[in-house]
Amino acid sequence: MESIFGGLIEFNTENDFDEFVKDINEKNALSIIEKAIEYGHHNNLYTVQETYFIYKCLKKLKDDANKNQRDHLHNDDTDWNISSEVRS
Repeated sequence: MESIFGGLIEFNTENDFDEFVKDINEKNALSIIEKAIEYGHHNNLYTVQETYFIYKCLKKLKDDANKNQRDHLHNDDTDWNISSEVRS
């Protein structure tokens, strides 16, 4: 078993880890950053002020990602298709 950030994230094999990193998406990238911050916080790497600042930055990134996802799903196609690439 492979683990990173003090065991907060585990993979069955090093190959699983490599594949995960190679194919990482935005949601998983944000989750990894969260775990890295959690690891640092539990190991007293950050002051309270630094932890708060990192939290606010991460929250901003997550809010923007959620907004972008909603905007994509609610575009203004006149033919009522969700995806502009799908046409009859």
